[in-house]
Amino acid sequence: MSRKLKSWTTLVGIIALTSVTRLDSIMAPSLVKIQQSFPQADPTQVESIASIGDVASMVASFIFGFILTRITYKQAAVLGLSLLAAGGLLPLWIHQNVSQLIIFALIVGLGSGAITTVLPSLSAAAYQGERRSDQFGFNVALEDGFAMVWIVIGGYLANISWLHNYYVYTITIIALILAILFVPNIHPTDNEVTNNKMNVSQKNQWGLIIALVIISMLVEVLVAVMTNKMALYLHYYHIGGPSTAGKALLFVRAASIVAGIGISVYRKTFGHYLLAAGFSSIILGAVILIYVHTFWTSALAAFLIGTGGSIALITIPFLLSNLASAKVYPIVMGTFSALTSLGFAFSAWFFKYTAPIFSSNNLIGTFWAMITLSVIIILVLLFSQIQKKASV
Repeated sequence: MSRKLKSWTTLVGIIALTSVTRLDSIMAPSLVKIQQSFPQADPTQVESIASIGDVASMVASFIFGFILTRITYKQAAVLGLSLLAAGGLLPLWIHQNVSQLIIFALIVGLGSGAITTVLPSLSAAAYQGERRSDQFGFNVALEDGFAMVWIVIGGYLANISWLHNYYVYTITIIALILAILFVPNIHPTDNEVTNNKMNVSQKNQWGLIIALVIISMLVEVLVAVMTNKMALYLHYYHIGGPSTAGKALLFVRAASIVAGIGISVYRKTFGHYLLAAGFSSIILGAVILIYVHTFWTSALAAFLIGTGGSIALITIPFLLSNLASAKVYPIVMGTFSALTSLGFAFSAWFFKYTAPIFSSNNLIGTFWAMITLSVIIILVLLFSQIQKKASV
C-alpha cells in the first residue's frame, strides 16, 4: 500500500473522529422537556445532564494522554467511540430516572475526552510541516461544522421528544466502523512527530510547552465570555432575547470554520506573529461590544473573538507537536484538552472578580478585562518570541 493511500485512509479515520467530538452537550435543547418528564427531579440535576460531560471530558483528556502512550491509535479511538456510543444510545432503552441519564452523560463525556486527545495526536503523526498545520485547521472546521449540524438535528428531534434527541448519537456507530477500518493500528512512538535534533534545549522545550498550554487555557477563558455573556448583553441593550443570542453565537462557530479552512492564509499573512494577531482580533471584538450596541455589530464582535480563539487553538497544538516527541505529545495534548476545558469552566469566575476592577457595569468591566488580559498576552508573545522559538 502506497504512502499516499495510507494518508488518505488515515484522513477518513480523522474525519470520523471530528464528526463526534462535540456530542457531549447535544442534549441541552431537551432539558426543559426532561424536567417536565421528571418534575420531582432537582433542576440542578437535570441541568447537569448537559454540563457534566464537560467535567468528565476534562478528566478523561488528561488520563487518556497517558493511556495513549501505551496503546495504539485504533485501540484508543475504538475505546473512546464505544464510550460515546454506549453513553449516547443506552438512554433510548434505560431512562427511568434522571440519575441514569446523568450517568450516561458522564460516560459520553469520558468518550469525548478520549477522542479529543486521540485526534490531534493522530493528525500530528500522519502529517508533517505546513500540511500538519493545515490539518489541525481542517479538524477545527470539521468539528464546528458537524457540531452545527448535530445541534440543528438535535433541536428538531427534541421538539418531537426529548428521548428522540438521543438518536443523534447513532452517528457514533458509523464513526466507530470507520475508525476500525481506517484509523491506523500503530503506537504513537512508531511515528516520530518531531525532530529531536532541534536547536532548542530540553529545558527550553518544556518551558515553551508549559507557556503555550497556559496561553491556550487563557484563550478559552476569553472566548467563553461569548457563551456566558451574549444573552445578557443583548438583553441589557434591548437588542434581543435568547433566540437572538443563539443567532449571534453562531458567528463564533462560523469563525472557527473560516479560520480552520483559511489557517494557511492567516499563517502566511502574519507569520510568527499569528498568535499575537489572534489576540488582537479578540481585542477588536471586545472594543466593538463596548462602544456599539446593535445585533450585527454583536455578531461581528462574536466572529472576531471566535476568529482569535480559533487561530490560537489551531496554531498552539501545531507548535506543541514541534516541541514534543511522539511519546510525550499525547500527554501534552491530554493536558492541553483538560486545561482548555478548565479555562472555559473557570471563565465566569475569573471575570466575576476582575470585571469590577474596570467598571461598575459588569458587562463593560468584563470586556475591559478581556482587553487587558489580551494585551498582556500579546506583550508576552512579542517580547518572548514564543511562536518563533516553537516553530520548526
